[in-house]
Amino acid sequence: MNDNNPLRSFRERNVRIFFGGLWISTIGTWAHNIAVVLIVRELGGTGVELGIAAACQFGPLLLLGLYAGAVADRVDRYRTTLRIQAAMGVVALALAAVIFAGAVNLWWVYGLTLIFGTLSAFDNPTRRTLSTELVPPENMGNILSLGTSVMTSARVVGPALAALLATAHGTEWVFLLNGISYISFLFAMVRLDQSRFHTIDAPQRSKSPVREGLAAVWSVPMLRSALVIFAVISTFAYNHSVGLPLLVADSLERDDAAFGWLMSMMSLGNVAGSLLVARMHHIRDVWVYRVGLCLGLALAALSLSQTLWVALILVVPFGMSGTAFVNVTTVVTQQDVSPQMRSRVLAITAVLFIGSTPIGGPITGVVGDTINGMWANLYGALISIVVAVGGMIVASRRAELADPTVEPGESPS
Repeated sequence: MNDNNPLRSFRERNVRIFFGGLWISTIGTWAHNIAVVLIVRELGGTGVELGIAAACQFGPLLLLGLYAGAVADRVDRYRTTLRIQAAMGVVALALAAVIFAGAVNLWWVYGLTLIFGTLSAFDNPTRRTLSTELVPPENMGNILSLGTSVMTSARVVGPALAALLATAHGTEWVFLLNGISYISFLFAMVRLDQSRFHTIDAPQRSKSPVREGLAAVWSVPMLRSALVIFAVISTFAYNHSVGLPLLVADSLERDDAAFGWLMSMMSLGNVAGSLLVARMHHIRDVWVYRVGLCLGLALAALSLSQTLWVALILVVPFGMSGTAFVNVTTVVTQQDVSPQMRSRVLAITAVLFIGSTPIGGPITGVVGDTINGMWANLYGALISIVVAVGGMIVASRRAELADPTVEPGESPS
């Protein structure tokens, strides 16, 4: 009998230690990300300069993400994660030191943020693949979903902590806190029992590991369709930092504090969505399209909100479906590829998800400035609904061709 407990992976001592340390460290990372924006603004940075800082932060994942996945498939993930996390802590402490010394300027912020972003690009596939080695293969999807729960629950605390600490004492204390927070994760790592790891063997050496990773998913029609739709929805429906502030200002007629409340409520929905997916075992590709449709419908309803209270309620199912969509796609793409490809495939989904922001964000801003805040969100919702329904139709026809006994609209189990 399948164990549907969404927290089943926490029965393993290594998992409890790993995620306990990671949660504390991730709170510091979320606080760090907010503090980068605050210090740029303190230094008189314009919107363009904020954009440059964001590019330093997330650009490395877009440019290096696939290569980082190939590296993560070959290295000792335990030792590599230790080294990268320690290096990220040092960078955070360096930025704090520069501010304490009164020597900070935009170039210091850009340079250290670029280093931090580059380390993050390599940390993402390495650390996430390491987490899957803490449990048996049948619980891979469960622990990936729990990992998302840890990240999103930390987002409830991190940004608020950054705002409070920066306002009361200065951004330097936020970066100092983040640097110290890495100690918790490093301490957790050294306490792990490596004899209980379910280690994945390294793949054979290849001249084109990145191309092999792309071919592994692109050659399977089911995975190809799921990733195309994932890329489209990620580009147009995940621009919260642009779309929601415009909705708050135009439709809800509230100040920036309301945006903070919306993000916190959405984070609660994110955690719930992660736990829902964590209950599942083998996930069929049709769930990518079903959850994508739910995401589009929830975003459409949120877009039409006229009062803050309604928006605070509707942003919860939007957060649930949004995170569930990411987790379902991640698990579906992992189920049908070789474990030796795991880091590369995780990197592909990360690049499609985060790397699409430089495309979708400006488009969302133009729509909001040209029309209004409602359409800044509604256009992405409508695109999501259309492509999700299209995906369901394609999946249904593929199932009928594979098994003539399958009824129209049904997917084989």
